[in-house]
This record gives sequence, C-alpha cells and structure tokens, in this order.
Amino acid sequence: MGLLVMKFGGTSVGSAAAIKSLAAIVAEQRKPWGAVAVVVSAMSGVTDALIRGATGSAAGDRDIGMATAADLRERHAAALRELVGDTDDARAVWGRITALIDEYALLCRSVGVLGEVSARAMDAISGLGERMSAPLVAAALRARGIEAEAIDATELIVTTA
Repeated sequence: MGLLVMKFGGTSVGSAAAIKSLAAIVAEQRKPWGAVAVVVSAMSGVTDALIRGATGSAAGDRDIGMATAADLRERHAAALRELVGDTDDARAVWGRITALIDEYALLCRSVGVLGEVSARAMDAISGLGERMSAPLVAAALRARGIEAEAIDATELIVTTA
C-alpha cells in the first residue's frame, strides 16, 4: 500500500452534491491505496469572484468586496449545511471559513483605501478560495466516517518572494 494523491478542480468542489461525489471517489480509492491525500481547488467561480471583488474595491467600488463576502458566506454555508448538517463539526468548520471570509473583507477594504492591489495582496486574495473549500471537503469526508483533516497551505509552505 502506498499514498495516492488526488487533485480535484473547481467543478469537482463546485457544490455540495459535487463534494459528496468527491467523497465517494476518495472512499473507494482508499480501499486499494490505504492512504489518500486530497488536494482541492476553490469552489467553481470563487477565485474569479475574489479577484473581481478585490480589483473592484481597488478601483473605488466600496460595495463589491462586501457583496462578494456576503455571497461567499451564503454559498459556503449552504454547502456546509447540506454536507454535514448542524453538528459540532459544522460549527468548527464554519468558524474557519468565516475567518477566511472576514480576512477577505479586510483585504478588500485595505486595497480600497490604497487604490491598488499589490501582487502580494492579490496572492493572498486569490488563494482564499482553496483555503475555504478544503475544510468543506474534510468535513464531507468525516461525515462518511473517513478520518480527514484540512491542512491550510499557508501553514505548510514557506515562500521567499
């Protein structure tokens, strides 16, 4: 037995139904492999929305970042409810996701004040979607009885630029 690394793109994590299918695939692949590492993209359309909100904020649209944050809350909350219901795990996962959405809202306000999105700010903003979807997927796997932990890439990878 070895380690299988599986990568799922935005469409594969685009909805609760898609995430349930992903969880079923992972459950099936665990049988021959034993250990599986799952890498996920942001939910479909989320990265584009994050970037649109940030660039709009920098261009002077004071509402777009907050509207995007509200949409992200609604979309991720609906998926989480459908995946795991109202459980202690759901509440813990929701805490992680809302912290990321709050970070996004703060970044949008910041680039709005500055009137520009630096490369560093854009990197932070564009990576938030993956950081939001990973806890959703881990929760879906746990709901199927599969031990899973979402690892935040910012805690794992060190960059020098």
